[in-house]
Amino acid sequence: MSNSSEQELSDELGGSLPERFRELSEERLAWLLDTLKSAKVVQLADLDKSTEDTINGLPMMLRGPVRAIIGGKK
Repeated sequence: MSNSSEQELSDELGGSLPERFRELSEERLAWLLDTLKSAKVVQLADLDKSTEDTINGLPMMLRGPVRAIIGGKK
């Protein structure tokens, strides 16, 4: 595993990599990194949507204050 691939994957995971990752080819590491990044994007989009759906289910007078508290979109 190259140093840059190892570091980038380690940064994405937020910690040191398991020893078994050193056995992966560059191609598999790149695939894993892309997959993790894609999953993160999908999860954040799903979280934003569920937050908006929840806020939109509240009475109109509460929506603004709740958005201000949790930082949701307007």
